[in-house]
Amino acid sequence: MTTIRNEGPDGPISPRLIWLGIVAGAIAVLAVALAIQPDVRGYGTHTQLGLPPCGFLLLTGSPCPGCGLTTAFAHGIRGQWSLAASANPLGLALFFIVSACIPLGLAAALRSWSIGEVVDRFGLNRWALAVAGCAIVVWVVRFAVAF
Repeated sequence: MTTIRNEGPDGPISPRLIWLGIVAGAIAVLAVALAIQPDVRGYGTHTQLGLPPCGFLLLTGSPCPGCGLTTAFAHGIRGQWSLAASANPLGLALFFIVSACIPLGLAAALRSWSIGEVVDRFGLNRWALAVAGCAIVVWVVRFAVAF
């Protein structure tokens, strides 16, 4: 069993508050994705949020693993799955994960599950490794295509 302590500076934090915070964060991310327009290039959508262009892309001419993530979310929230996947396949997967955090977080909050219980119950350790593996594959493929 995974042990993750929910400790704050003043003692234990209610699992319900943690889960409701995760739900609020997921809703905020999806609201931002809805508020912006996907860039037609497949990357650069994040600049609409006042963020600078990708430094890695500017320096190397090759996209970083994160290039296209914001664009993928902007397409994903609109149901444009193929455009989201072409912007960044990992971005589409992360979009689905963030979307799943809403019902999962609400269920966990209602049942007062700890983070550790959810990690164990749904095998989130394996999911995290799979997402990390996908990020590496996306980067290697993008780097290989660029050169």
